[in-house]
Amino acid sequence: MGSVPRLPLPDEQRAWIEGLRSLSGRRPRQYPTLEDAYQRLQEANPHLSPEQARHLTIHGVNQNEDGSYGWKFDGYLSANLVNGQFMLDHSREQVFQLWRNISCPVLFLTGEESWHVATLDEAALVSHFDNARHVFIEGAGHWLHHDQLDRFLGLVEDFLR
Repeated sequence: MGSVPRLPLPDEQRAWIEGLRSLSGRRPRQYPTLEDAYQRLQEANPHLSPEQARHLTIHGVNQNEDGSYGWKFDGYLSANLVNGQFMLDHSREQVFQLWRNISCPVLFLTGEESWHVATLDEAALVSHFDNARHVFIEGAGHWLHHDQLDRFLGLVEDFLR
């Protein structure tokens, strides 16, 4: 894996913080009704049953002062903290070095239809751990614990035994 030239750490930290600050000026997506938020969740994850989507919508939104609804989580902030940009912008190599210090068994689970699959290098991922295993779950997207709960729980329970 090639190394990407890095800015001096203070400059990287500054750029990361400025990136987070720039997100504060945007207006998160709002939905006129709870039903609109529910429809959006179903579009975003077609694996969810109507009952799951309804439950997650009811418990995953706040009603705004104007009567509209918005998600409790901040998708923009979450997206800014992935792709190897963890804990105040450690480089991928720094993250991999931390992973190499993990000696306990590690289980990675990925839904075969998750958007992560397109960028996932399975061999590289598990290579950073002494004892790691990766399993794809058929018929599951990003939220595999919702999409294939029984299969997910079976794998986790087997791993923990």
